[in-house]
Amino acid sequence: MFALTSRSALLLGIAVLGGMGALVTGSTSCASPPDNKRYTEILQPDYATYRTYVDPYLQRRCGTLDCHGQPGRAYRIYGFAGFRLYNVDAGLVSGQQPTTEDEVLANYQAAVALEPEEMSRLMATQGAEPNKLLLLRKPLKLERHKGGPAMSEDDAGYRCVVAWLRIRTVRPTADGLDFETIPEQEREQLPVLARQRCEEAQSFP
Repeated sequence: MFALTSRSALLLGIAVLGGMGALVTGSTSCASPPDNKRYTEILQPDYATYRTYVDPYLQRRCGTLDCHGQPGRAYRIYGFAGFRLYNVDAGLVSGQQPTTEDEVLANYQAAVALEPEEMSRLMATQGAEPNKLLLLRKPLKLERHKGGPAMSEDDAGYRCVVAWLRIRTVRPTADGLDFETIPEQEREQLPVLARQRCEEAQSFP
């Protein structure tokens, strides 16, 4: 054992810091420059089915001003029953006017963006475990939800949303190493029973 003098300790500290600086310098010199064109693609559910069957239900069930139809929500729903999407050309539309196509698209994007990685995993497994999505966990009260339970697994609205999430929008590539988007015209249609459930859910008060 030996004791360090103040001078020895100072020199040792400088040497250690110098070595750390060399490590930091070496690690940063190996980093590649940022690539602004690089992005991670999110596997997304079918938009056409969402627009026709799912959005009308979610707007009616969750889009009022006292629910998700208000600013400040992580998952925000625009539409005739609540918050309106500001349009640069036309300004704000009133609640008297029907939900616009831009509002429906914004609602779809909000649903996907709530948990994009989890949505990708769900689409890759063809909707195998839909209740992993926050979009369903919250209204099912599997997780804390300010509005209380808003769905149950045996109601028409829940089954409508799940049927939408199970429509295949991607398939493995020929080499099996990645996924490719299925063209809209080649995608499965919502089954008749699921369509009936969606229409029933849209009529909920």
